Amino acid sequence: MVNNVDGLIQAYDKAVSGKWEETLSAQERIWFLVYDPDSQRKIDFRLSDFENATKRAGKKWANISLKDCFPEWMASHEYRDEYFQDPNALVDQLEFDFKKFAIENIVQKIREQQVDNETVTAFTNVASLFGFSRLSDILNHVAGEVKGRLLVFFPGEFEKNQFRLLNARDGWSYLARPITT
Repeated sequence: MVNNVDGLIQAYDKAVSGKWEETLSAQERIWFLVYDPDSQRKIDFRLSDFENATKRAGKKWANISLKDCFPEWMASHEYRDEYFQDPNALVDQLEFDFKKFAIENIVQKIREQQVDNETVTAFTNVASLFGFSRLSDILNHVAGEVKGRLLVFFPGEFEKNQFRLLNARDGWSYLARPITT
C-alpha cells in the first residue's frame, strides 16, 4: 500500500517526466502539489525525493523557502517595536508594504537561482504567508519570473477547481496544474 507522500512523489514524478509544453502562460506553468496540512513534516522530510525525481527527469531543481519572508520584513521595519506594542496597527502595512517586500524578495531569490526553461523552481513553506498576504496575489506577481515550472508545495485542498490554503481561506480558481494522490 502506498502512503500519501509516496503517492505524491509518484504523481510528481509523472508530471516532471512528461513533455513540457513551451507555449504555456506563466500561470499555466505553475504546479500545486496539494497535500493535507497535517502532512507538512512528512513532506519536508521527503523534499529530497522530489528533487531527485526532478533530476532523474533531466531537469534542474531550485528550492525557495518562503519561511523567512515575514520575519525578514518585520526585523527590518522602522516601526517594528511599535507594531509589537499594537499589532492592529500592522494590518494596513501588510496589504501594501509587506506584499511588495514579499514579491521583491521572492523575485530576487528566483533571479539568484538563475532558473531557465529546464528548471523546476520549488516554493516551500508557503503557509508562512498565511494571515499576512494572499498567496494568489504573490504568485500572480512572481510567476513570470519562473522560466520552467513553478512547483508550489501547497498544504491545503483542491476541490471543484478551487485551491484552499490550509483548508481555511476562501479558495481561488487558478490555471495551475494540481498534483494530488
